[in-house]
Amino acid sequence: MKRYFRQVCAGVYADLRKCRVALAVLILYTAAVNLLFHAFCPMVIVCGLPCPGCGLSRAALCVLTGRWRQAWQLNPMIFPIAAAACYFAWNRYIRRRRAAGMTAVIAALAVMLLAVYAVRMYLYFPNRIPYVYTADNMLARVLALRSRFSG
Repeated sequence: MKRYFRQVCAGVYADLRKCRVALAVLILYTAAVNLLFHAFCPMVIVCGLPCPGCGLSRAALCVLTGRWRQAWQLNPMIFPIAAAACYFAWNRYIRRRRAAGMTAVIAALAVMLLAVYAVRMYLYFPNRIPYVYTADNMLARVLALRSRFSG
């Protein structure tokens, strides 16, 4: 069992090593945008509107800490995304096989994410977190500067 666990960890470590540049860029991006804009999402930073993935990071933390209802309220797509991630990890690291049908799963998740986004924007925007407008965004700043100089 110990040997098997080490093999699984070695597989995860090998994948992380292959992605080290992307992970470093992600960490730097996260630090920079949080310091400069106090947000993570490029769409929120640029235009102030929530994106289809808004709330997924917080929802994932809620799932990991057992706060299922709060995760659902933040973004219900966390549950099918987590299921797909578990399916992928099970196949890649435990069974050591290619996860069959992952392209179709990802495509279905993307369609579902957009559908849930549209419904929730209709129902909750702009009164419920994370479907709120962020007034302090780059587009608003540019438009304010433009109106200051043109008028």
